[in-house]
Amino acid sequence: MDYQAMRGLFFAPPAAPRPPSPAAAHRTPARMLRDAIEPLACLAIWSPEAAEDYAALGLDDYFAAYVWQRTAALGTPPTPLAVTALGVFAPDLVAPVYEKGAAALSRDDVVRIRLDAPGRTARRELGRIDTDAARAVALLRRGIEAAETTARPLFTGLSADPWPQDPLAALVHACNLLREHRGDSHLAACAAAGLDPVQSNVLTELWCGYDLLTYTPSRGWSAERMDEAVRALRDRGLVEGDALSAAGLRFRGELEATTDAMQRTVVDAIGPDLDALTKQLGEWSDALAAGGAAPPDPAKRLAG
Repeated sequence: MDYQAMRGLFFAPPAAPRPPSPAAAHRTPARMLRDAIEPLACLAIWSPEAAEDYAALGLDDYFAAYVWQRTAALGTPPTPLAVTALGVFAPDLVAPVYEKGAAALSRDDVVRIRLDAPGRTARRELGRIDTDAARAVALLRRGIEAAETTARPLFTGLSADPWPQDPLAALVHACNLLREHRGDSHLAACAAAGLDPVQSNVLTELWCGYDLLTYTPSRGWSAERMDEAVRALRDRGLVEGDALSAAGLRFRGELEATTDAMQRTVVDAIGPDLDALTKQLGEWSDALAAGGAAPPDPAKRLAG
């Protein structure tokens, strides 16, 4: 799948304004930081400069590039490990494109592009914010250096990458690190709560404001597998009809609280600077979404 096809799938605005979602009401410091960094972090995914660089070296399948640049945090893992690390994607979707990406592009090249190209996108979109970006990176690095690494494989692997010298590239890298930290943490919380990847997807789409089974298919799951997951969630009393039940809202809120707790060292290390930092990051991310550099759908921003 090429870059423009990927953009077409994920950059379409919702057909109608979305009603308030449970995720939007969960306003803890850790969650607010996560939502503020999402479009910035996702320049590591959506940078057109990165797409051009991957294609110039022979990898013009952008989904393969997406999978490879994320799993390259683990080195060049065996295919089952790459699939498991991404957590919520169907193995039949991820496995062949991972192998295609790893065969087409060296790990050194894919990491170099991931670290460099998003900074060029950020500079084109946000202008010369070098001084403010460097200040934000210094604060984010306090949180990153204090972050717990147990059960956070993608975050831990990314932590070994060299920091970009360009302040805007470093800003994207810092946000990407913290995005993966929260993602790893949330996967661990879901596993501990007895959820499989499809059930986790379904709960997240309903929590973030999507209609039932309108976001989960983008992760490659079959209709049969998704129906099975919905039945299991209904049997547990977490989904009622096509929405989260009262018990499901509490359950999904508890998962979010567990994920927040797994980022407590990050929040504590940033300390009293967190509110102002979150505000600044949110303004930059809003500008990226408004300028077409990040998906505009608020549910997509909340879903990550």
